[in-house]
Parts: sequence; C-alpha cells; structure tokens
Amino acid sequence: MLLGRFLSSAIRTSQLTKVSGMTINSTESSHSATTTAAQRLLAVQKRLVSSSPASKFSHTTIATHHHPVSNKGDGDAEVLTHQHPSGICEILLNRPKNLNAINYTMCDIICERLLTWEKSDACKAIFVRGNGGKAFCAGGDIKALLDLAQEGRNDDITYIFNRQYRKDHLIGSIQKPYIALIDGITMGGGVGLTMNGPFRIATENTVFAMPENSIGLFSDASASFWMPRLDGSLGPYIGLTGKRLRGADVFYAGIATHYVPTKHLDSLESALKELASQSQGSLDQNAINAVIERFSADMEQEAPFSLGGDIYPAINRCFNHETMEEIIAALKNEKVAVDWAKETLDRLSGMSPTSMKISLQLYHTGARLSFIDCMRLEYQLAGKCLAGSEFSEGTRATLVTRTKPNWNPPTLEEADANEIKRHYFDAPLDTSLTPLCEGGNYMEYPHTRYMLPKCSDILDMADKIGNKENTVKYFLEKYNGKQGVRTKVMCVLKM
Repeated sequence: MLLGRFLSSAIRTSQLTKVSGMTINSTESSHSATTTAAQRLLAVQKRLVSSSPASKFSHTTIATHHHPVSNKGDGDAEVLTHQHPSGICEILLNRPKNLNAINYTMCDIICERLLTWEKSDACKAIFVRGNGGKAFCAGGDIKALLDLAQEGRNDDITYIFNRQYRKDHLIGSIQKPYIALIDGITMGGGVGLTMNGPFRIATENTVFAMPENSIGLFSDASASFWMPRLDGSLGPYIGLTGKRLRGADVFYAGIATHYVPTKHLDSLESALKELASQSQGSLDQNAINAVIERFSADMEQEAPFSLGGDIYPAINRCFNHETMEEIIAALKNEKVAVDWAKETLDRLSGMSPTSMKISLQLYHTGARLSFIDCMRLEYQLAGKCLAGSEFSEGTRATLVTRTKPNWNPPTLEEADANEIKRHYFDAPLDTSLTPLCEGGNYMEYPHTRYMLPKCSDILDMADKIGNKENTVKYFLEKYNGKQGVRTKVMCVLKM
C-alpha cells in the first residue's frame, strides 16, 4: 500500500533526528546535509523560536541544537518527513488514532520543513497526506485546547493558534508546488493545510466540513479568504451550517482541484516522482496538473453534484444576506428547495448564535481583505473567542457530556451584532500574528485555473450562448476537457 511503502521508505532511507520533539529527516549520501544546509536549518529554527509570542511552550518547542534519537520508534513521530531522490518532498501526518488532529508541535515541524524546502534547490514539489486511511486531518487538537481552557490558560491557547495561522499563511505564500491529498476526514485545521495550495486531491473517502460554529469558535483556517471566493454563496452556507461534503461534492464545490480514486493513488505518486526526476528545477504547475488529470476519475460515472440543480440557486437566495436574521427568514420562506431549507434550519439551530454572527461578518469582511490581512484578523478573533465562554461550553458539550450546549446569549436576537463588531473586530489584541515569511498580499484566489468552473460562470455563459449543448462545448474547450467539467455544467443547467 502507498502509505505503508512511504513509511518503510522514510524510515529505511532517512536518519531521524529529534529536535525537542520534532522529527527531522536527513536523507542518505546523495542528499546528505552540507555545512550550508546545517547553518540554514539552525537559522530556520532560530526564526521559529524568535518569532513566537512569549509562552511557556516557546522555550520547549524547538531548540537550536540536536538531541539523541528518541527511544520511541520512528513510526511513532507525529509528523514524518522524507525527501525522495526525485525531489518530491513528503509530509505524513502520523496521528491516526487521533484522526491526525494537528497540534502546535506538528505545526512547528511542518513550518520548519517548508521553510527549509522552499530554499532548497533539491526540492521540486511538496506532497502532504495523512496516515491511517480514515482521515487526512480532522482539525486541531480540540481536547487539548479544552484542557487548557478549563485551566484558564488562555494565553497558551492563543499561542497555539498563532502557530496554526502562520502555518496556513506559509502554505499560501511559498513558491514551491504544494500538493495535498485530502483522502478521508478533512476538517478545520486540516482545511488550513490544504486550501491555500494549488493542488488539492479528493477521493471517494473525502469528508469535508467546517464545524467550528458548533463548538463556539468561527469559520477559520483561512476561511475568511477562501470562503468569500468560492462559488456564489457556497462559502457562508458551508461555513455557517458545518455541512459535510463527501467525495465528488468536495471537487464540484471548488474545495478540491481534482478527484482521484484511491485505486489510482499509487500510480499517481509514481508518475509525479517520474516527472520530478526528469525536471531540473521546481516542477511546472501545469505539468503537475496534467499528471493528476491522467489519473482523475471519469466523473460521468460518479454521482452528480448534490448542491447543483435547484439547491445552488436556493443557497444563493438564502445565504446572500448581510445578517443571520435575514438568512433565517429567507430559509423559512424558501418555496423551491423546501426540504433542503428545513434541513438547513435544523443545522443552524444547534450552532452558537455568537459564532454564527462572527463567522458571517468575517465572511463579508474577508471578501475585501488580502490573504495576509485575513490571517491577521482571524488570529485576533481567535484570541477574543478563546477568552470567552462559548468555546469552553461548546467543546465541553460536544466532547465531554455529549449534550446540547447552553449558548450565552442563547438566541440570535440576543446576540447583538454591533457589540460583536465592537468587541471582536474593532479591538485588536495586544499581540499580532507573526508570519514566518513575506507574501500573501494577493486579493484574489491564485489557483482557480486548476478548479472546475463556477456555477455562476456556467449560468452566465448559458444566458449569453442561449444553448445548453453549446455551453457544455464552450467549457470543455476552455478547460481542455478537464474531468468533471461536463458533469458539473450539465448538473447546473439541469440537462
């Protein structure tokens, strides 16, 4: 199997060096560390430490000297990294029993490797995946955050979110091609590992969701940037409701750029490594796209887009509003997708009123901000939310008592939007996000060329062309026959 072969290869061909809990792989002779590389690594480690806010963790997370190999087996490390001779650099999230939930130590390992590989001529592309077959990454380690919250250690929680958000910013700022295999459960913090890279590969096992409003947080993991840039009002619908998208729907919605059946993943990996072996530098992204397309599923054999047809216009009718009260009223008045509207109202009824209003305002604000400014604002909001009571109540009810949370305030009417804006948005934290690199100043999502056409674009072009069959031909030509184009266009046009 692919993951088994990766694990055994990583352990066989690498020497694992522990750096205060971090696993750093240095490959054999052809990629042995030079003096320059060692100096670069020390500089990176120093940068990771010095850019962190003051916290008890900042003194123990990363050291600038090497420690002996741990007695734990190599396969027990929370993150495994490996540089293949071809130049494909691999990151494996290795907490399968915890659904690969990401913690601050894992963030540091990933950031260190990304910074090192970004500066390395030997790195031609970066490939990230999760171990265990069930999850890519089910989000942040919420239980650990709950324990800290119950101890009143809000500064430490904010510090952890600083690590998470600067990782997300780094992924959205590096220039090396970045490929994320989102095979299995992908939620919250796991979304931050994927959405800001150019290639996001879903499989039939993918389950995608943003459930933060159900635990008293808000739609984060860079959602303030990518959600407003999704198709129509899919962003607020997905973010506010925590709707789970499965398999091909993740691809059709624009979350994934490709959909590859698991039976083809081994062949895809081999083809990418062959491509890298033939390249003299970083891989051309169009070449990567062409390779992934070769192994993409025949989408005409898959289920159609479940949010297409009558649902997509209903999402736009109901979620294209500035306030939660207007959204609720629109759902209650929906006359076409009635069953969908009832299901959606039921979903929203379990969410924190405060969280929903924060998420919706963040969605509208993020539409006008650059990527880096979105990440800065998310960090500010996280600090404010984690200092309040909603997060502790939401996580306690979800993870401990398995009961309905007692939100405060309990209703949308009592959650004052002006007070939320004043407290959460208009009052900065004493500390700000400390990015690890420059970049992220772009206003538009930079990787749309590898995604399927938007429903809105399909409908607009159909109006101009005036013929459904010719509209299908137009998009097939524009997207060079990309898998999924025909099926999505036909689904949106109800052909």
